[in-house]
Amino acid sequence: MVLQFACSKAGFKFYHLDPTLATKDAEKAKMALSEALNLSKANILVSQEGADDVNYINLVEDIIPDLDLFDFSTGMPFVCPQFPHLRFPIHTGFDQDQKWGWLPLKHMLVPSENLDEYLEGFEISGNTPLLGQFTLGSDGVPTGLGKTLTNDEVIQENTWPTFSAILKKEFHEVDGVGVVW
Repeated sequence: MVLQFACSKAGFKFYHLDPTLATKDAEKAKMALSEALNLSKANILVSQEGADDVNYINLVEDIIPDLDLFDFSTGMPFVCPQFPHLRFPIHTGFDQDQKWGWLPLKHMLVPSENLDEYLEGFEISGNTPLLGQFTLGSDGVPTGLGKTLTNDEVIQENTWPTFSAILKKEFHEVDGVGVVW
């Protein structure tokens, strides 16, 4: 949810893969991620660290082996030959143990009060593209790019129910333990 709001506010396109594919077939999940990165030409990859007995960090490192070799502390930008557009591999975990080429999400969420300086001349509106969609094959692997929804379309079509409910200031219950919005 935090990423959905961040992408909307910054004018980024948000592409999403179903994380449950990795619980069913790890190899298909790797193929799906590789195709998604190629099709979307993503600059930023955000991955959860692990869930449902799946280590997503290891899955990503299997298709981007440069993550094991790269270290952001050198001050150099991340570059890899398989995905030349990718610059920021980000994980949602809390530690950096054996995650040399990854940046923690918590380091990206810095309230600097200067977003307007970086967005100078770029106007975010209801027409700003927000949600990029993949066309998927029967195996769950992306085969192409689908329609991209704008900020307004995401709300009107209720594509992200929690996102829409928060913006409309409506009561919305989020599945989970002890979490009610």
